[in-house]
Amino acid sequence: MNLKKSFGKNLQKYRKYRGLTQEQLAELIGVDVTSISSIETGKYFPSADNLCKLTDVLQLQFTDLFEFDSMCNEEQIFDDIIKIVTSFKNDKKRLNTIRIFVKSLI
Repeated sequence: MNLKKSFGKNLQKYRKYRGLTQEQLAELIGVDVTSISSIETGKYFPSADNLCKLTDVLQLQFTDLFEFDSMCNEEQIFDDIIKIVTSFKNDKKRLNTIRIFVKSLI
């Protein structure tokens, strides 16, 4: 995984979700539009100050911009869940906890 590219995709997703253009976001955080474009394409990573501004403007937590699991497709997510559950196959207590949790989602 390329951290800068994954971060950039998340930034773009949240920017669009908020209905902002790159130009509008750039103006709101005080940078030029090429900076936003470069971040979204994974060429650059924002400075710490700009990262704080981005989370404020987009009304996000820092972790939102670094949560990359949502970029997985359904098959990858399913495979990950199977691997996790399988790793507890000899741990009845944890398996039961997982079962209870999954049932609560249904």
